[in-house]
Amino acid sequence: MPGPFDGIWLVIAFAVGSVVGSFLNVVIWRTPRGESVVSPGSHCPHCGRALVWWENIPLVSFLVLRAKCRTCRGKIRWRYFWIELATALVFVTLVRRFGATADGIAYCLFAAALIAALGIDLEHYIIPDGVNGFALLVGVGRDLWGLATGEPSHALVYGLPRSLVGAVVCAGVFIAIQAMGLALFRKDAMGDGDVKLARAIGAMLPLPLALVSFVFAVGVGAVIGGAAVVIRGMRRGADRKVELDDGDAEDGGGPTATPWGMFAIGSALYMTFGDLIVDGAARLKVGWATAFNRWWNAQLPPEEDEEFVPAPTQVPFGPFMVAGAFLAVLFGRPAIDWYLAWAGLAGGQ
Repeated sequence: MPGPFDGIWLVIAFAVGSVVGSFLNVVIWRTPRGESVVSPGSHCPHCGRALVWWENIPLVSFLVLRAKCRTCRGKIRWRYFWIELATALVFVTLVRRFGATADGIAYCLFAAALIAALGIDLEHYIIPDGVNGFALLVGVGRDLWGLATGEPSHALVYGLPRSLVGAVVCAGVFIAIQAMGLALFRKDAMGDGDVKLARAIGAMLPLPLALVSFVFAVGVGAVIGGAAVVIRGMRRGADRKVELDDGDAEDGGGPTATPWGMFAIGSALYMTFGDLIVDGAARLKVGWATAFNRWWNAQLPPEEDEEFVPAPTQVPFGPFMVAGAFLAVLFGRPAIDWYLAWAGLAGGQ
């Protein structure tokens, strides 16, 4: 039996990662559309023909078919190839860092959820509850396994599992940001999906690394997000001028802000994991959960019929949180040590 850090595991990690990436492509495409990720099987998005086995080989089939359907010749987006390759490389990186261990497996599963969140949020500006819930489950599950096996790094914190404490603290940080945005700008400055993703990151990463990941996310967002806003604004400038010349006024109202009462209830649910209880009970068709969801939806502003079009200054924060989490896993501890040394807070010998 090879050791946990033997090179063979890197080969296995690449192969498994590419297969998982192929499945993530299905998740990224179907989940926002309310479709099952299991049925029907893989098929051409243009003609609907079911794919045969050799058309489903990760990475290879895409290149062999030259990014086109074998029958209708419809073009297949390169995103499918890049998601498979990125997932494979991320799995290799994590297995090289943690080995074929419980940490290595847990971080790979967690990374898969983050990649799905990134792909969906980039296109649809949402992070589905199922993706966030899976990431949270991985973090809590890994922590409970560490508790059961007596790992010192997974000791109880104030009598509670480390993962639950981290999840609550990180969710609280983002809820505070939401509250400040609501108070200062009278509109929703951050989506609930970001709060739930922060909760999952807090459950998976040790709390110092989770908090550092948010610092990394802000830094990455300032650079990449700022550039994206400028480029998007330049591209839309001409179109906006044409619309105004035609007499069409811009809609500056934006989405209706969440009422403070609903915000308080939602925050309490996220901090106590009550949203997961409600969702689970609703799936089991429990009466009180169904009634609660019906009441909750009635309090929210009606959804617009038109397709959502983000404003030039609107950038999803989820992808930056994903980048921050990856950076924290790989470089968070050296960053903390460097900062403590720079601030003169590191313990001397």
